[in-house]
Amino acid sequence: MYNERWHRVRREGLPYDLAVIIPAYNEEDRLPYALDDFIELIRGREEKKIQIIVVNDGSKDGTSKLVNSYKKRYPQYAIQLIKQNRNYGKGKAVQTGVLASRAKLVLFADADGSTPVSELKRLESAIAKGADVAIGSRAKPSDITRIKTVWYRKFLGRCFNFFVNKLILPDLYDTQCGFKLFTAESAQKIFFLQTLEGFGFDLEVLYLARKLNFQIAEVPVNWVNVPGSKVNLVLDAMQMFQDIFTIRKAHDYLTKE
Repeated sequence: MYNERWHRVRREGLPYDLAVIIPAYNEEDRLPYALDDFIELIRGREEKKIQIIVVNDGSKDGTSKLVNSYKKRYPQYAIQLIKQNRNYGKGKAVQTGVLASRAKLVLFADADGSTPVSELKRLESAIAKGADVAIGSRAKPSDITRIKTVWYRKFLGRCFNFFVNKLILPDLYDTQCGFKLFTAESAQKIFFLQTLEGFGFDLEVLYLARKLNFQIAEVPVNWVNVPGSKVNLVLDAMQMFQDIFTIRKAHDYLTKE
């Protein structure tokens, strides 16, 4: 399928080694933790050019002011703010940031910093070994990672993933972790086709990755539940369940090569 955006990206070149996309909706209080972590990442990788894109998804608090303060404090770093005129949803925010990126690798990470930035090395290793998409996983069995969360979140997550495996994405332990890394080509082609604007976008992105024959590596990561999540564990889960059928219908025309 022709993707004009991807061909334009290739023509213009990729000036950054890594782009970090952070969707933010009313994240004035939690966002500093993530930004501070990524600033430290940049300092520790002086040989790499890193782009940070924060997409303000129609926030009503001081999210934009906060990001602008970081831009002023660190003018030497490529920190970019994209403001959406209303609250579309996390999926739309991530899509907007990814399609604006100009990097060889594209990471999207939650604004709460629940997955430590140090876990990026695990995903990069998977990409280096040949994966096109590397996804952080809180559920894949591992003896070297730790997950800190409340029991009911883990229980609901396992139930939801059971249906995801049966209906749309077999053999994946965790589709919803907000820490995913893409090659430039996979990012541009997948997010170009994305249609969902809400929390179900993770499912669509991974479904598209498989439909487009991109290799997915699921990587166990350390993760801590940070209070303040915008996800409603009941209502949003119900919507995401409906999204499973929307995704299949929307992309039935695609066939794996």
